[in-house]
Amino acid sequence: MRLHGKMETLLDQKIEKRKPGRPSTNDSRRKEILEKSTDCFIKFGFNKTTLDEIGEAIGFNKAALYYYFKNKEELFLQVVNNQLTIGLNRLQHDIAEIADSEAKILKYFWNRTQVYTNIIKLTSLSSENILDLNNTFEEIYAPYKKAEIKYISDIILNINLSNKGTAEVEQFAELLFDVVNSMSLAALLVKNISKQGSILESHNQKKETVIKYLLNSFNNCP
Repeated sequence: MRLHGKMETLLDQKIEKRKPGRPSTNDSRRKEILEKSTDCFIKFGFNKTTLDEIGEAIGFNKAALYYYFKNKEELFLQVVNNQLTIGLNRLQHDIAEIADSEAKILKYFWNRTQVYTNIIKLTSLSSENILDLNNTFEEIYAPYKKAEIKYISDIILNINLSNKGTAEVEQFAELLFDVVNSMSLAALLVKNISKQGSILESHNQKKETVIKYLLNSFNNCP
């Protein structure tokens, strides 16, 4: 199972409800806004990017942006949404040929950290920004988490787990993501892994050790 660019998030639903009856021709304009906005956030970072700068990059004034997005934060989160879709699709594509299920899981979680830290690096988010936007990030991440749990559950089910049902495997997969996300957030806020490659490497090694222990325990428990 793979994520898709057309996957509708809670944020997309809110945007559509706020602007009912929008002509389909505006889809290309929204796409252009997101592309130009991504360039601006990469160049200036979240704090320093203004709607005036984004409007200038596109070729119309700031007021026109409000037809598509309520504010800079909503626009930024939609940019993050697109970047997550691209990053996770690429990740799943890159590990598709790995035959060993455990190796595939370990590679997924190792490279997955880079997908999320790339968003931090490209948009120059500070720890304070992350905490300020935390509730909204949880909202935008929810459908991705569900899809990732299903993806990892399907891989785990390829391992010889004759005494494990689908529901039990999905609960375990969710536990893996909760543990990994907690480790990643702690490392990000304390050690700033988005700027320190060696710290990121150490973090991934510790994370891999924990995942191996959890997989081994789960596979061997009655």
